[in-house]
Formats: sequence, C-alpha cells, structure tokens
Amino acid sequence: MFIFLLISCLLANNYNSDVNHIIVNYKGETIECLVDSMGYEYIFYTMKDSVELDSTKIKSVYYVYTDFSKIFHYSWSFKENLRKIENRTGKVYTTSGDTLSFIDIKFYRDMVAPEIYIKKNIESSSFIPMLEVEKIETDFSILSYAVKRGFVYSLSLFLISTLVEINSDWKSGTRLFPAAANQFDDLMPMIKDIGLKDAGASYESITTLIPLTILGTMAYDFLRKKNQFYFTPVLKKHNFGRNMYVFSLRQVFKSQLKSIVYKIESTRTGRRLVGWLRKK
Repeated sequence: MFIFLLISCLLANNYNSDVNHIIVNYKGETIECLVDSMGYEYIFYTMKDSVELDSTKIKSVYYVYTDFSKIFHYSWSFKENLRKIENRTGKVYTTSGDTLSFIDIKFYRDMVAPEIYIKKNIESSSFIPMLEVEKIETDFSILSYAVKRGFVYSLSLFLISTLVEINSDWKSGTRLFPAAANQFDDLMPMIKDIGLKDAGASYESITTLIPLTILGTMAYDFLRKKNQFYFTPVLKKHNFGRNMYVFSLRQVFKSQLKSIVYKIESTRTGRRLVGWLRKK
C-alpha cells in the first residue's frame, strides 16, 4: 500500500512539473496546452488532460508563453507592435487592475524574462513583467503610421494608373518614351521657370486625393483604437479589444515565400535543391 501511494505521489509531482503553454491568437483567444513541436507552418500540441495531438497554423498565432512567464514564440506582428509603442507617452494597464502613466517606454526583448521599462516622470521609473500587462495605450502620435500609410496608398494608386495609361498608349502605337513623358507631364505642377506653364491634368486630382486618403487612414486608425496594444488576456474567454495583426505586403510576401520553400523542401529533390542553394 505504501509503495502504491509513493508511486502515485511521484507521478503527481511529475505531472505538475510539466511546462504548460498558452497559445494566444491575434484576437486574444487562448489555448492552454503542452506544445509538442513547431514546424514552418504548424504548432503541434496536446490539450491538457488529453493524449491526442492537435495543431494550429503559425500564421494565426500572436505569441506563445509558458506558465513560467517565458515567451516561447512570437509573431512578426508582436515584434512590430513593440517597435511602434517604444519612445511614446501613455498608460499601462496591468492584469491586476493598476493603471500607470508614463512619459517614455522601452522593451527588453529577453523573452526568457520579458520586461517593460517605463519612465513615470523625470525622477521615477520602474520595470514591469511584460506578461503582467493587459494593454498599453499610447498617445495619438502613433497616427504618424496612418499618415505614412495613406500617402503610400494614394501615391501607389496614381503610379499604377499612370503605368496602365502608358502601357495603353504604347499598345496603340505611341512610342514608349513619348507615352511615358506625356503621362508624367500630367502629374506635374505649374512651374514657369522650367517651362511648365500649366498644371498637369492629373495634378489637381493627386493633390486632392493624397490629403483625403491620409485623413481617411487617420480616422480609421482613430476609430479602430490603433493606439491600444493588448498583451495578456485577463480571462481565458476575454478577447482583446481589437485584432493585433499588423498587415504588411512585404511580410505577407516573405511568409508566402517561406511556405513555398517549405513545400518544395518536403520532397526529396526539393530538399537537395534548397540545401544546395543555402550552401551558396
């Protein structure tokens, strides 16, 4: 009987010593589990009190942390959000219900023990464990990212439409250089000193559309509360106040490229080819 109780106690202690992982997605939904392994596309895990292996796509995961307050894996969006928050003023809301105002903030990216440094005023500062923070609310200087995005969107639209027009003129028989010169003349302002006596046909449109697009992206970010950044869900079934995914065409392209390489590498010939290219 004594031996049976001893074995039971040892097994119980063994189970409690297991590291539990919490997978957090971009909306704040969580999965409490034991992570088995992680590949290019999937995180494989078993639910607590289960032996069945399950999986979730890495691209849908915001970050993964352990019950020892160590961040096991984090997404590009997570890293980008930290970059956006740094060197701003605002407020930190902790999971225990405290609110701390700050005039500067920095992140120590040691994910074994991630911490946030906040400067409360000229004479006072402190460190806060990152996983004890529910959300950080910055000032609205964060809308500078919306200004940049609005400018790039509107300018890109005009450049694409100009290239389409050039291609159309070229196909109709106009030589390439004169077709390009005519289209870019339409985008130029009136500058008499260099011989541009009248503004281009598209100049007024572009000078109107760019400010309107910038105002639109700023209003969108303001209404979507893009100055609020969520970290740790207070309750398991309590989602974030907004989606924490950061859209980037460059990052989407890199992710798709990695996915293609992974699929090629999963074949015998592809593995050899990718291995050869990596050595070069």
